[in-house]
Formats: sequence, structure tokens, C-alpha cells
Amino acid sequence: MTAWKRRTKAGDPRTGPGVSRTKAGDPGSGSSACPDLVLYGGRILTMTPSAPYAQALAVHGDRVVAVGRDDTVLGLAGPSTVRMPLRGRTVVPGLNDSHHHLLNRAARAFHGIRLDQLTSVPRVLDAVRDKAHRLGPGRVIFSNAGNAAELLDEGRTPSLAELDAAAPDNPVVLTFEDGLHVNTAMMALSGVDSHTPTPAGGVIGRSGEALTGIFCGTARRLVRGGGSSAVGDHGTFSPWESAEALLWAQRELNSVGVTSVRNPALSAADVAVYRALAREGELTVRVSMDVDVDHVDDSVPDILGQLAAVRNGAPHDDPWLRLNGVGELWIDRSTDGMLLSHPYRALPLVADGEPGYHGVQCVSTGQLTELVVALNRAGWRPLVHAGGDLAIDVLLDAFEKADSDLPIDGRRWVLDHAHYGMPRHIERVRRLGLVVAMQYHPYLYYPLFAALHGADRAAHVFPVGGWLDAGIVVAGGSDYSKVPANLFEGVAFWTTRATMKWGTTALEHRVTREQALRMLTRNAAHLTFEEHLKGTLAPGRLADLAVLSGVYLEAPDDELASLMTVAGGRVVHRDPGFDADVPERLVR
Repeated sequence: MTAWKRRTKAGDPRTGPGVSRTKAGDPGSGSSACPDLVLYGGRILTMTPSAPYAQALAVHGDRVVAVGRDDTVLGLAGPSTVRMPLRGRTVVPGLNDSHHHLLNRAARAFHGIRLDQLTSVPRVLDAVRDKAHRLGPGRVIFSNAGNAAELLDEGRTPSLAELDAAAPDNPVVLTFEDGLHVNTAMMALSGVDSHTPTPAGGVIGRSGEALTGIFCGTARRLVRGGGSSAVGDHGTFSPWESAEALLWAQRELNSVGVTSVRNPALSAADVAVYRALAREGELTVRVSMDVDVDHVDDSVPDILGQLAAVRNGAPHDDPWLRLNGVGELWIDRSTDGMLLSHPYRALPLVADGEPGYHGVQCVSTGQLTELVVALNRAGWRPLVHAGGDLAIDVLLDAFEKADSDLPIDGRRWVLDHAHYGMPRHIERVRRLGLVVAMQYHPYLYYPLFAALHGADRAAHVFPVGGWLDAGIVVAGGSDYSKVPANLFEGVAFWTTRATMKWGTTALEHRVTREQALRMLTRNAAHLTFEEHLKGTLAPGRLADLAVLSGVYLEAPDDELASLMTVAGGRVVHRDPGFDADVPERLVR
């Protein structure tokens, strides 16, 4: 056990003739021709266009060495090979979340209140009381994000008085979708009172002269923790706290079939945590890292200097950890600040008193263009957050200027989100060779989109089908605060357009089950230039896979789950109900 671990608590197969396999001595084949593991009697969805279906699969070391018919693949087994019957179950490549703020979300969930799991005001207050009891007086109580008034039974968030009563002796800061909700002790710790001026671009909640404890937009920066960990979005964790949370979170991801993520917005300290765990051999999720920069306030030379320092220590040829790009660079904000061509139907708190509000543009087109041109010349790839349709216009204008300076086609620059992608954007995206990372936020947050932007417009959030039909590579992901983010919820949304409990939206944007799986495997690997390593189950590829509880192409949405997850040829998750013997040597 390493030092890091000591610190933690923590459709029918259509098969062709023969078998596809690596030869002894090929990359990934190892020193022996005898596979470590053979899975047989199942439905293997390889995601390889030339041979999409198989019955059996063989693994040696960390690689797939053979895929094909049962009799042929079983014929490769030796005395030490573990033969595992699938009994008709489906095997898919390990799922890849193309946009998940894993490290930050993990730390806030593991060390704080898991706000995303609470469904009513009393439950939130009970969680605050319980945390206060366990921490003792004076310690800051914080939460992860992922909840909103619309998602609570009462249709409101806890009041200042309720938070004060629940934890009178502890500063409290809860992160809801509309901002930070804090108690009186937290405001005192932050040095905020009724005389504190409201910063530009922010809102300090007030009722007459009294503060309500809500801080939105740039006013969130006023909430400080006096050195305590993870207050709101501006807090920090020690390396030990981050590592402890990450070791827990990656196993949670493994439990839902996830073996890879792209983690945007990482600080230099975050990158150091990932590198330390990689050196210790502690990663069970492969991570592509995007480095965070202050693209609003820092100069371009300063940003390039910061990136050079990170690049100097970048891992090389490590299939578990790689440096991917710069981002996410924000053009607009999240649901309450998306830059839209139409005015909001209802004003969020951050836009109180602004009739005709269209959202927020965080950075000018000129400022963004200067940065992406410089990044392009320095060999970096920007990954840019653009949710509203006007934000996508700004992104495309900037990317086209960069392309005219030094062509970017083939560089796979990334448009992150494109919530309100429009037909007018498609040809420009295709011409630039962009990859689009889309998620499934409406599954959980549809009421927010409908309330703020209008139900007629919210129905068309994430128009995946049309973009895929146009030949654009769309990678799937979560961007959720939930740990684990269950990507099968994404499959359900993309294929049915069904929200969690608010009906279906714009059925014309649906995709097939196979397309949804491709978004989470092949396409996500393409985004990070790793399609030669993962995203398909073919000889020579990394042995990352999930054994599903049902037949993927046929099972009801709520029956899709991973019974066993394999990463790098080793079992990293096995459901207690999975009837398979797994020897210790194949467990990681």
C-alpha cells in the first residue's frame, strides 16, 4: 500500500470469420502468447467500423490481444488464462467523460456536503446540522454544486435564518446554481456587511437594508474562508485533501463504467496532484488535463509564461495522464449568463433590474482572438466554453482569425458545450475541423433552462443529432457536480430527449444508442488525440472496458449499468451480484 492509499479512507452479435488478434512481440501483446483473461459468450460492441460486433475478447497485460468468435478466441487460452463467461451480456469500451471537472468536484463532494443529492430544504438543513456536529464549532461548512431552487420540493433554497439556526457556530457556504448561499457567520468571516459595495458584474442579495446571504456573479469573490478549505469556487484544498478525494472519486467513476475523463480548468497545483498519483501508480481513471489560465485579467505574455512552466513538467507517453490543452476559456457564463440572441424570459438574480438581459460576455472578441492566435503559434490548443448562440458566434469569429494566421484544421480545437448551437454554426464548425463537447444538462436542470430562456427555446438545448448528421465529431460528457456522473443518464437523454421528471424535449434532436455510445468512446478519444489507444476494442488497444448488466442496444434506460469495469487489463470495479470469479492478480 502506497503513502497515498494510507492517507485515504477510502442486438445480437454479428461475427465474421476468424479472429482479429495481435502477434507475440506486437505492441501490447506482452512476453507471452497466453492471454490473462478471455471474456466469451457475449455481445462485444467494439466500436470499430470494420468489425463492430464480436462474441469474445482476450486481454494480455494492459492490451486487447484478440476479438472475434467464441471458439477462436477461447482457442488462444492457456493454463493460466481466466475464462469468464458473459452469458449474453454486452461489453463496451470503457466510457470516456469528455468534460468533467473531476478533481474540484471530487474534493468538494468528499470533504463537504453533497448538495446535489438533496431534494428538499429540510434535507439540506439536516445535512448542515450533521456536518456542524461532526466538525465542531468554528469550522467552515461548504458543499459541492449541482442543486437549485427548482430542484427542491419547496421550489426555494434555505433562508439566511434557517442556515443560521442550523449551524449558529459554523460559517456555512452552499453553492447553488444561482450563487453562493451563506450564513451570518460566513459573512462575518469574509468581512462582508450591509455597507459592502456591490462589485461590477455581481449581486449581493438584499432585502431592504438587510443582507439575505446570497452572492451572485463577481460578488461570489467576496466570500472568503479565512484560510479554510474550499469555500465556494474560490477555495483551495491541500494536496492531501485533493488526493484523498480523487482516490475515492475515481473508484466511484469506475463503478459506472468510466475509465477516462478530460478534466478542464486545472491549476498548476491540481496538475501536481495528478502527476503525484500517476507516479505512484494510483490512477484507475485515465486523465487528459486542460490547464486553467486567467484569460480575462492576465496578459498574453504572462499566460504563455505560465503555460511554459506547466509544459516543462508534462508527462510523456503515459497512457494514464496527459497534458491536453488550455481551458476552459469562458466566453459566456452558465445557465444564468449564457450569451443569447434573444432576451431572457425571466431574470436571474445576477441580472436583477436589467430588462432586456441577453446574458454575459466574459471576454471581448478582440481579447479572445489575441489569446487564441498566440496559443496557436505556441503550439497550444484552446478549449472554449460557449453556451449561448451569440457566444458561439464570438468563438467562431476568433477561431477563424486564428486560422487565417496559422491553419488550425486537423488541430481539433474544441467548442465546449454549444448548448444553443444553431444551423448557422454548423458549416463554420465543420470547415474549421472543430470537435464539439456536448453534455446532457437538461436531464437534471431542464426547469432552469425553461424558466430563464423560455420552454420553446430550452427544448432545443444540445441539438446533438443534427450536428452528428452534419459530420461533426461530437464527444459526450457530463460537466456535472455529481460524483459519479452516470453517463448512462446521458445516453438516456440523447436517445429519448427525456428529462428526469419534466417530460421530453425536441425529439428531432435524438440520436441512436450506437451514436450515443460512440460519443462516449471513439469520439471522446478523438477529442484528445487518443483514438489509437482507446475508444474501441481492437487488438493493440488498451484493455479498458465495461461489462453491462443488460443488452446495450435493447435494455431499458434504467437497466443500463456496469457490472464489471476493467482499466488497463485489471478489474477496477465488480458489482457484488456479478457471478464471476476474479483472481486477485487481475484486480487493481
